[in-house]
Amino acid sequence: MSRIPALLVTHADLGAALLRAAQQIYGPVPDVEFLSNSELSRIDLENAIRGRVSGWTHGGLVLTDFPGGSCQQCGLLAARGNAEILVVTGVNLPGLLDYLHNRELYPVVELAERLVTRARDSVRVQQARPE
Repeated sequence: MSRIPALLVTHADLGAALLRAAQQIYGPVPDVEFLSNSELSRIDLENAIRGRVSGWTHGGLVLTDFPGGSCQQCGLLAARGNAEILVVTGVNLPGLLDYLHNRELYPVVELAERLVTRARDSVRVQQARPE
């Protein structure tokens, strides 16, 4: 199985920060890029995403920061017509790390589902024990 690429599309510099954090933990991460929506119109953002994913011959993941935002909406528009490019919204560091560890082991749909499960499972409420 080939390595599934990803594009982090986020507001401001969130994607760049997530990628830097992942690199500190995981090491080099080829085939992962980031794109900020800063100073891009919706049309420009959609075109930028489409340009980045156009070379993905076996699909890939567009990872966005939150549902309903311009990053997700433009990702969906850019991926339209290509069932092997999936948009996963709500990316966080645990989900990104799970993707990196498993991107050569699973097909794109299963990988996306794993990423969502891992990201969701990592959000917890914890309370410190009283002294």
